[in-house]
Amino acid sequence: MTVPEPQYAVNSYSTPHNTIFDDIEQIARTGGQGVGLWEGKFADGDDEKIAEAMAEHGLAASFAVPAMHAILSIPFERPGLPKDVQRRADMICASIHRLARFSPQVIAIAPGTSGRAGEPLGPVEDVIRVLPQIADAAAEHGLELGVELLAERRGSTISTLPDMVAVLDEVNRPNVGIMVDVFHNWCEPDVHARLLKYADRINSVQVCDIKLDEREGLDREYPGRGRGEAVEFVATMIEAGYTGFWELEVFSDDGTYGNAYPDSYWLQPHEQFLAEAKRAFDDTWSAAVSRVESRRASVR
Repeated sequence: MTVPEPQYAVNSYSTPHNTIFDDIEQIARTGGQGVGLWEGKFADGDDEKIAEAMAEHGLAASFAVPAMHAILSIPFERPGLPKDVQRRADMICASIHRLARFSPQVIAIAPGTSGRAGEPLGPVEDVIRVLPQIADAAAEHGLELGVELLAERRGSTISTLPDMVAVLDEVNRPNVGIMVDVFHNWCEPDVHARLLKYADRINSVQVCDIKLDEREGLDREYPGRGRGEAVEFVATMIEAGYTGFWELEVFSDDGTYGNAYPDSYWLQPHEQFLAEAKRAFDDTWSAAVSRVESRRASVR
């Protein structure tokens, strides 16, 4: 069985100094097939121009992210956003209606994180209460939600695949799946067995890698670098039958979010960063495919 070529995309969160139009041009020039649209980069009245630019450069929308995408909160969101969960859910729904015109693979949302290990944000009951409303807003447009499974070490409300599946079972909406992310999920116990077990619940995958000395949540590595967890993660998802977008999301704070790391990848021009990231992904993909093919050959 031949492994299909990957659909590669980059999430707009990864390029904080670019406009959305810069992202579209640079992602296309560096070999992407999709762009992860973050609504926070949209100006009023730009939607048609964005759609035209994507069509001109042959890019699809991978995972579209509302301007405020966390049901509870995340540490690096913009100041002044409401804390009330129902108001936040209403804002996410309004964003879904806007982003639907781009026909993304999924609308990406998150339950929330505190940013602190051992201090999970909650309560999870608030997430369960409003998720049906958000799912139904997406369903109006024939879209799926990808609920991102965030890390326990980052203070996630929901931090394991079994727990996320239990939440989605309670929500009981057929258009809600799980977004997995190498950065967040690599250290979950038995993660590769769980990825295979729950493969039919996973509808989106984000790719990066983990620094050997991880300083905080906005300190990430190119795929295949650092701990090198991405290769096995990607191999497992290939074996699981995932064929959607593989979306790069590498945060590397240069002071934009409060930590000016001297080795930040964001200190270089973003197009150079994107080109390096694409080469790293290509190497990761090749290594992952080799592992899958080797395993298949061993059982023939």
